[in-house]
Amino acid sequence: MANVDGDTRWIHSDTDLLSGHGVSYNVNYLGSVEVLCSMKTLDFDSRTRVARDSIRLVCTAVGVSLRERNKSDASSNGQSMIAAQANLTHSHTPVQLIISTDALVLKRSDDSQIICSHKMEGISFASAGEHDTKDYIAYVAKDNMNKRACHVLSCATNESLDVITTIGQAFELRYNEYVQTQRQVLQDQDQDQDLMKSSGHDQQLPQKLDENRFPLNNNNNQQQETPSNWSTANSLDVYKENWFHGKISREEAEHLLTHSGDFLVRESGKISGQFILSGRSQNQFKHLLLVDPEGIIRTKDYEFDSIQHLISYHKSGNIPIVSADSELLLQTPILRLK
Repeated sequence: MANVDGDTRWIHSDTDLLSGHGVSYNVNYLGSVEVLCSMKTLDFDSRTRVARDSIRLVCTAVGVSLRERNKSDASSNGQSMIAAQANLTHSHTPVQLIISTDALVLKRSDDSQIICSHKMEGISFASAGEHDTKDYIAYVAKDNMNKRACHVLSCATNESLDVITTIGQAFELRYNEYVQTQRQVLQDQDQDQDLMKSSGHDQQLPQKLDENRFPLNNNNNQQQETPSNWSTANSLDVYKENWFHGKISREEAEHLLTHSGDFLVRESGKISGQFILSGRSQNQFKHLLLVDPEGIIRTKDYEFDSIQHLISYHKSGNIPIVSADSELLLQTPILRLK
């Protein structure tokens, strides 16, 4: 279904995903893997590796034949972030995945019994697979007991990206609903405050809403985890990425970019809050400003939720960034020295 709300990033109408509705995909539930750490402590690449390692672990457990990883992929530390064994309860169950701003719900196809229901604010990350697992997706969520697990689904051929994109759209809509509600609450509280002051009373003002976070967890008063690849991402997390080199000069960046496809991100020394993507295409160097005057992270064609999202989208999808006179492929991140 084409998006009719004017946002070319999405493939569905926003109204289809609002509370009380939902978009359905026919998928197979394969199992889950316990996640042993908080996702918000990990950088974007590590979160992606946790999801993809979970996919491979569950696929192996249910007998899916996968190619052996090359050394660079196998060196990931993702396995230390997840349990060694998969939970195969409900494995190979055909289900309807219903995606809405409320939750991700898994209903058995034969009798519509719900086997999983995860509130959107309890979901911290989602990713498609890679290479030979490209038709699988995984998402990390907390259950009612506050335990964190990565759930693995197999999708119809070439449908995994649509599913991940739809989850991202639902999350963004849910977050925007939350921000709008909280702004109204703060406005109402401010009005009450003015009335109380006029009556000679005083009251502590509410804390300022942090628009880069989901609500506080009512059970333990800890902040909910926030996906770095969706709209709530805090771009300041870019400082944690190993391809971020800080305030180095253009000349220093070009010295590090030795092959076509090499890239890094640096911070502008002249413009506060500006970040620059430096890359090499054949024998040409490209230096692209990532933050527009309105503070939006974007390329010429697309807007992104974070710098990490931009890098991951173009690198993992092998999608070139098109500028006025050339195309820049992000193939090899240049890692900063510790």
